[in-house]
Amino acid sequence: MKESKDFLCYCGLYCKMCSIVNGLPKAAKALHEVMQEDGWEYFGTQVYPEFGAFWNTLLELKELDKSSPNCKAGCGDPSCAIRVCASAKGLEVCAFCEDFPCSLLQDFGKRYPFVIRNNERIRELGLDAWLKAMDELVAQGVTHKSMMESE
Repeated sequence: MKESKDFLCYCGLYCKMCSIVNGLPKAAKALHEVMQEDGWEYFGTQVYPEFGAFWNTLLELKELDKSSPNCKAGCGDPSCAIRVCASAKGLEVCAFCEDFPCSLLQDFGKRYPFVIRNNERIRELGLDAWLKAMDELVAQGVTHKSMMESE
C-alpha cells in the first residue's frame, strides 16, 4: 500500500485530493454496481456494440486509486518544468528549494493557487505533520476541486 508521502507531487499538489484518486474511482464503482445489478455486463453489447470497451474502461476507472502513479512515478506531463527542475535538484518537494517560490511554481500557482500555500505550510509544519493534516482533509472529503472553489 502506498504511503502518504507517495501521493506528494514536487509542486505541492497532493494526489489523494485529485479526482484520479479521490473522485473517479468512487463514481466508477457506483456506476459499475448499478449497471452490474441490472445485468449490463450480459446484454450491454446488444444495446451498444462498443460496450465491451466501455465496460473495461469502467473496471479500470474503479481501480485508479490503487493503480495510478503519482507525479514522481510518471503521472501527468513528463516534461513538466517543475518536475524536471525538482528532480534534477534532488528535492522531495519545492518547499525545500532555496529558490522557493520560483517563477515556475508561481506560474503553476495561477492554475492551482493553493500550491504556494501548501509549500509554505510544509516549511512551517514539516512534511510529516503536513501530510497528516492533508490526510485529515481528505477524510473530510476535501479535493483539489473543492479547494479551488473555496479560493
